[in-house]
Amino acid sequence: MRIGLSLFVIALAPCVASATPYWVAYEGDDFPENEGWDHVEFGPPAVRTLANGWLRLDTLSSTQTADFYQIDRPGALDPEGGEEFVLEWAVRVLDVVGPYDLSVGVFSDDEWAVGFHIDEDSISSTFEDGVSAPLEVGQWHSFRFTTSDMRAYTLAIDGEPVIEGEFWLGLIESRVGWGDGVQGAASLSEWDYFRFGVVPEPGSFVLLLGCLLSCVRPRR
Repeated sequence: MRIGLSLFVIALAPCVASATPYWVAYEGDDFPENEGWDHVEFGPPAVRTLANGWLRLDTLSSTQTADFYQIDRPGALDPEGGEEFVLEWAVRVLDVVGPYDLSVGVFSDDEWAVGFHIDEDSISSTFEDGVSAPLEVGQWHSFRFTTSDMRAYTLAIDGEPVIEGEFWLGLIESRVGWGDGVQGAASLSEWDYFRFGVVPEPGSFVLLLGCLLSCVRPRR
């Protein structure tokens, strides 16, 4: 049985709710504010340079410096059924002055939040007590954060799932942010990429195919 693309779409429509996948990717080739990110600064300016395809963020000159980047997607951040929210980044932390300085945050459409502090030797959850994982000092590390419901999440480090955690009910909605988000500490870091978006959940194609087969009846 042959089914054209248009027939595939028509047959699938009654089975699958509409979805709006998206993807935002910063690859370290320019300053984030030139690629759609809001640049938020407090205190003395950070020293920022671009080299080798990554952003070097230096706030060591003052613990009163905060320099971070955020994107708001009002009411349009979360995944729908059959989708998952994905956040991935790669960073090398070279120095931190103070208990923590570098941070990453996710705030859902209904104000549930997850945050991470990244030090030279560990990453820890901002809102969950005792949730952390060690990092090899001075090395590049890649992180991949996934959630299908903006309530529970998995964080993989260098390709290995390491943390299973939960969101916390916060005060901000529909936002993703990263960088030196703390006044009172200082750091030196290099960011290779920072990406996020909504994509089909793993295995969802199999579910879609099953839905198609249940909707389409072969001709006799």
